[in-house]
Amino acid sequence: MNILSLNGNPLEKIPEFNNSKFRSLSLQDTLIISAKFPLSYFGLSIDTIILSNNKIRIINEDDFVNLKNSRVGKFDLNSVSLSSIHPNAFKPLDRLQSLSLKNNQLKTCDFLSNLPLLSSIHLDQNQFTSLPQELSLKTNIKTFFFRSNLITSIDGSSPLHTWLTNNYTNNQIYLSNNSFDCCQSLWFIQFLNTSSHFVADAASLTCATPADYAGQPLIKLDSKQMNCGGVQPNKSWWTPVRIALVSVSAGIIIVILSSVIYIVIRQRQNHSGYTEIDGVDDPTPAINPYQFPSYGQDNDDNYSTYSTVPTRFDNNSQAPTKSSTSVAVSVAEYDQNPVV
Repeated sequence: MNILSLNGNPLEKIPEFNNSKFRSLSLQDTLIISAKFPLSYFGLSIDTIILSNNKIRIINEDDFVNLKNSRVGKFDLNSVSLSSIHPNAFKPLDRLQSLSLKNNQLKTCDFLSNLPLLSSIHLDQNQFTSLPQELSLKTNIKTFFFRSNLITSIDGSSPLHTWLTNNYTNNQIYLSNNSFDCCQSLWFIQFLNTSSHFVADAASLTCATPADYAGQPLIKLDSKQMNCGGVQPNKSWWTPVRIALVSVSAGIIIVILSSVIYIVIRQRQNHSGYTEIDGVDDPTPAINPYQFPSYGQDNDDNYSTYSTVPTRFDNNSQAPTKSSTSVAVSVAEYDQNPVV
C-alpha cells in the first residue's frame, strides 16, 4: 500500500495533490486548523486518512465534499480539539467503516445517522455525560467506545434498554474509566447482572460514588440489596446546586470560627494589664478590726479611725478636754492603787 506521510510539517492546511497512486494519507502534527479538503482530492483512491494531533476544532458541512465517491474506509481525527461536527459532515464518506475521534471535546454524535457502513466508532476521552440516543438506531455499528468520558449514570432510558428490548446481540460497548454513581445507576447494575455481554469491559467498571460503594465492581453488586436511601434523583441541576450549598456552608462555618477567635483574643487583651494583689480582687484596703489607735489617738470605740466626723482633738471642737497633767496624775494614781 502506498503511504504519503507529511507528519510534523508546518502545513496549516491540507495540501493539494494530483497523484492518485497513494492510498493512505497521514498529516499528523502539521498545525492544520481546517479539515476542508481541496478539489484535487475528488476521485482519488484514498482509503485511510489520519489528521490526528492538529487544531481543527470544528468540522463543517462541506469540509469532506471533495472526498465524495472516494474509497475512504478509515478516518482518524484524534486529539484535534474537536467540539463541534455538523450532522451531515461525514455524509460524502459513504464507505467509511471506522471513525476515531478520541481525546476531543465532543458531547453529541448526531452525525452517526449519516454513516450507513460504519462498523465502529471511537469516542473515548470526550465529554459525554450520558449515552447518546443515536446508539439506539438500527445501524451497522457494532462496536462503540465511550471510555474515559464524564458518564455518571445509566438508567432505563439509555440506548442499552433498546439493545436489550430489540435483542441487538451483536452490539458491544466499552465504558471503563467513567465515574459511575451506583445509586443513580441501579438499572444499569441489574442490566449487567443479566446482560453483561453487551458491555465488553463490564468486569472493569467500578463505583465512584456514593462513598459506601466506592471502588466496588458494578457487576458484583445486587441492586435490590443496596442501601441508597435519600439519594437525589438523577437531575442535571443537582450537582451544581449541591456544590453551591457545600460552598455556602463552608463559608458560614469559617465566618463563625473567625468571630469566636476574634472575641477570645480581645478578651485576653483586656485582661492582660490587670494583676491581682495577694490573690484578693478588691481595690479597697482591708481594715483590721483589732488594730488599736497609736499613742495620741482616742481609745473611744464610738469613733472610727477612718471617720470624717470631727474628733475631740480637733482645734474647733467645743467638747471639754483634759490637760496632759491631769492625765498623768490619773495614771500615777492607778499605778499606786491597782484594782483588785
